[in-house]
Amino acid sequence: MQLTKFDRLLDQLHGCERLIVQAHDFPDHDAIGSAFALAYLLRQKGFAPFISYQGFIDRISIKNLIDWLDIPITKAHRLDLKPNDKIIVVDGCIGEKGVTDLPGLEVAVIDHHQVTAPSFVWYQDVRPEYGSTATIMVEYFNYYDITIPSKIATALLVGLTFDTANFTRAVSKFDIRALLQLQMLADMEIVNKICRNQIEYKELTLFDSMLEAMKKEGNCAFASLPNECPHSMLGVLGDFLLSVDEIDIVVLSARNREKTFISLRSECKQNNVAHIIRRVLNNSGIGFGGGHPHMAGGVINKSFQLSNETNYIYKLFKPEIELTL
Repeated sequence: MQLTKFDRLLDQLHGCERLIVQAHDFPDHDAIGSAFALAYLLRQKGFAPFISYQGFIDRISIKNLIDWLDIPITKAHRLDLKPNDKIIVVDGCIGEKGVTDLPGLEVAVIDHHQVTAPSFVWYQDVRPEYGSTATIMVEYFNYYDITIPSKIATALLVGLTFDTANFTRAVSKFDIRALLQLQMLADMEIVNKICRNQIEYKELTLFDSMLEAMKKEGNCAFASLPNECPHSMLGVLGDFLLSVDEIDIVVLSARNREKTFISLRSECKQNNVAHIIRRVLNNSGIGFGGGHPHMAGGVINKSFQLSNETNYIYKLFKPEIELTL
């Protein structure tokens, strides 16, 4: 059984100087909730882990998740990481561009993305058939017969809800089991409040900007957002466009901090956006990306001045997308 291997990992980790639970760069709700849960479980097993990440958090619902549940997450540079520190990467995979190689030794990967863990890690648990890493964490608690505290259950349920788009995509039977268990334990008032309050008033103008720049062809919409658009808002805007009956694929971009962030959404099986973004960015060398068949993101490794960035993104991605006209 997979978790008996996790027992062996814990045996190997006893005596280590410091243990770090690392979320992927620019962490989302699932990454933070899962890291919070794993850190709690590790404390029950006698460890004193830190939760850390690289990048920045600019989405109000993620900030609320951290603040309202008192999640003790710390920017990586504040931990003064050392080569002897041991790192468990959660909701991401070392070797992927979206996970910074921090000082220390990465010993484990726990993830639900379509990734391949490097051979040097001591333990890997990668389940792309799961809708969230939060679901995997529920199974860890059940394996050890540890009751999930209300705050942990609340964070996990928020992560599960966001990653499955309110249980409308990539939902497995394992996610439904986790949902039923977490709803019994979570503070549903906080869950609902975080899930409802996803944008700030000042961000409403981004919807106008997106619609003004949008180029639609067949069932696909392309748009580039202003420089001040937080890259995390691309997913919110993409999900909004997917709610339009005639749109099944969305490609959005936003320049931010000398990079161009890309977000793809799909609700049609013939367009696996994880494969599309890897072909366009990774294979060409202009950037990197990855994700799920229905939801993917990436970065172009340079800023560029273009009179019409939407047309550039359109020409870049359109040949890889199977359109319905």
